[in-house]
Amino acid sequence: MKKIFLVVVLLITALQSFSQCACCAGAGIGSSNGDYNNGILTLPQKLFLVEAYSDYRTIKNGNAPEEDEKLLTKMLISSLGIRYGVTKNLTVSVLLPYVNLYTNSGSDGGFGDLILLGSYNIYSKEKFNFAIQAGIELPTGEQKNSSFDNTTVIVGSGSYDPMIGILFSKQWNKLTLSGNALYKHTTNGFQDNYYGSLSVHGVGVSYKIKGESSICETDSLATKTASNFGLSAMVGYSGEWLDKLKEDGVVDENSGHYLGLANFGGTFLYKKWAFPLTLSMPIINKMNGLQNDFGYRFRIGVIRAF
Repeated sequence: MKKIFLVVVLLITALQSFSQCACCAGAGIGSSNGDYNNGILTLPQKLFLVEAYSDYRTIKNGNAPEEDEKLLTKMLISSLGIRYGVTKNLTVSVLLPYVNLYTNSGSDGGFGDLILLGSYNIYSKEKFNFAIQAGIELPTGEQKNSSFDNTTVIVGSGSYDPMIGILFSKQWNKLTLSGNALYKHTTNGFQDNYYGSLSVHGVGVSYKIKGESSICETDSLATKTASNFGLSAMVGYSGEWLDKLKEDGVVDENSGHYLGLANFGGTFLYKKWAFPLTLSMPIINKMNGLQNDFGYRFRIGVIRAF
């Protein structure tokens, strides 16, 4: 059970890195969650975005017995990130998550791994955009004794983990189709253990219901046609694959999984502000061995452009 606990904690901190925002179709692991985007994969030059997210997730207990080590029932991941448009084709990003874990016997938490990521748009034509991504996850996550049982809380992997991925988008008037795939190669971390490489992918469609917010515009680019208010809706699918972990050179068969999520949400925009909401429901819970299934996820964000 301790190994299952570690995998879950590692997963949520890695996947929470960068969510899609109101200006870009994605900027890292977690972008498959499918928040609203307008088809632009990188920010305008010299534009800053500050974004904060709260992500609430449930776990369906019942597949594994509770003995000396308590089962997780839910978790809350809070994250703070900054993005900057270096050029019109290059955006760099940094984000740090904080994870709260809950059981029926108490709660605990800690900071996760810091993620640095760059997105470069390599092709733009007829409202079709294609970009590549590269980055690294730094070992800033915590390892400590749990406050609710005798497990070890590990938030992060304790290793330097490179990432690489792709993004694409296509616009048709009020519709935007976007997709992404990103892979994180996990190297040996705490106690020289391997906590599983990770891959995410997703596709989504957003529909512009009202308005054209100026959140993605710099002052020099803003036009009189931009309205103060905007509203959009989106649907999509995202998938998460996690490799089996390895402790002391032994593979844990009760670890690793493939999770498929149906995503529904929308975004309200006001001037330089954006407020995305996303509800995710699991439609595929393919767990290796004896593990508890994931439940629903609800995420709310606040984004401000400068």
